[in-house]
Amino acid sequence: MVFSYPFFTFLLFLSFCLNTSTLATPHTVVAILNDLPKPNKTQVQLLLSCDKGSSFHLKPGHGHNVNLTVDRDLECTATWWPWFTTWDVYHVSRDKGHHKVNWSVRKEGFYHSWDGSNWRLLEDWYTE
Repeated sequence: MVFSYPFFTFLLFLSFCLNTSTLATPHTVVAILNDLPKPNKTQVQLLLSCDKGSSFHLKPGHGHNVNLTVDRDLECTATWWPWFTTWDVYHVSRDKGHHKVNWSVRKEGFYHSWDGSNWRLLEDWYTE
């Protein structure tokens, strides 16, 4: 019955395509890897908090992924006592169009990469 009206069939098909494309929202994975040396008994582990959310410890060699479905800046705070910093783990003007944004947290600072092999130091640690 529907197929006897080609224009209506076309509109129905177009509506279906638009609805399914909104369900498959493109996303970006932000991967943060703790590449700091293992702490000794007096050092604390890396403490992370993203977008004013709850804080959590990230053990050396472990990672944390954040899935973003909206193009908006994402900010995280890291503390590795007595050092700390707040940085944009996802910055729209820098990272838009990349499916994965990698961060390696090291004692020298925060290294950024889109492919996981070419790293650039983009953020330093600070202390009081």
